[in-house]
Amino acid sequence: MPMSESNSTETPSQPAPSSSPTQVPPPGRPPFVGVLIAVFVLSVVYVGYSFFNPKSMAQWKWAAAVDAMEKDDIDQAKLLAEEALAWDPENAELRLHIAEMHYRQEETTEARKQIEEAIALGKNDPAVITQAGFLLSRMGQHDGAMLLSKRLVDIAEKEKTIHLHQALNQRAYSIAMAAADEAATPEQIAEGMKDIELAIEYYGDDASYIDTRGYLKVFAGDLKGAVKDLDAAIKFYEDQRSELLAKLKPEEVENMPSGVAFIDNRLKQVLSVLYSHRALAHEKLGNEKEAKQDHDLAESYGLDRKRGIW
Repeated sequence: MPMSESNSTETPSQPAPSSSPTQVPPPGRPPFVGVLIAVFVLSVVYVGYSFFNPKSMAQWKWAAAVDAMEKDDIDQAKLLAEEALAWDPENAELRLHIAEMHYRQEETTEARKQIEEAIALGKNDPAVITQAGFLLSRMGQHDGAMLLSKRLVDIAEKEKTIHLHQALNQRAYSIAMAAADEAATPEQIAEGMKDIELAIEYYGDDASYIDTRGYLKVFAGDLKGAVKDLDAAIKFYEDQRSELLAKLKPEEVENMPSGVAFIDNRLKQVLSVLYSHRALAHEKLGNEKEAKQDHDLAESYGLDRKRGIW
């Protein structure tokens, strides 16, 4: 770097020394080298921050906790979950994940504590309210779940951070899940029917909404109507799955590409729930053969209340 005038040791009266023709000044550093160094340093800082900021560390710890759970190392999973929470204690989604872990271990009190913390942190975040309500339903705590579903409708109407038809479907489905556990009154079931009819009026014949209506009809006593709705919902998702699998090459059927396998698994999970709903309708109708067939399909496709496929 050239020296500034104020720092020069030469006086103004002194002429600058002339360079000899045989003297070649040392090559200067290419100007872009400094830029490259700066970019490298910034990249290191960025990568370091990306990987070692509290949120990222919490995600890393939680991923390790999930891995430990899959290996049935529950004590290690709990330890890692606590470490994740220490890194990011105000993360509502993380608290819901931890609540899920406690629920699967039948630690209801700790699960409920984490759910309440998540709701407080998430405030009126529709995703937090929806996930918390669904987890409470699976835990059999239907009063709390239905209260959250009502809150979700209020959020849709006042804050408009979720579509009203989605909130109405969620409230109707929370009532249906309560009814499945004999925890909903006839009046609540009737209110659920109004909700889902309004959701369908607003949004159209979405297959998941048709399923909600069909499931509620099971508890409202309209069993033939329930089977009709559930037939339609199941056909939609089975057609989706058939179209997906039809695109596979013969050699890919047994060893699907990862992306296709992921979608297929999700479709089977949805179908497992729908088949379980229709199995109940057939059971109430006295159709034992159809009920068993649907129940077997639901089980084979992964129906599992603990895992949230319900």
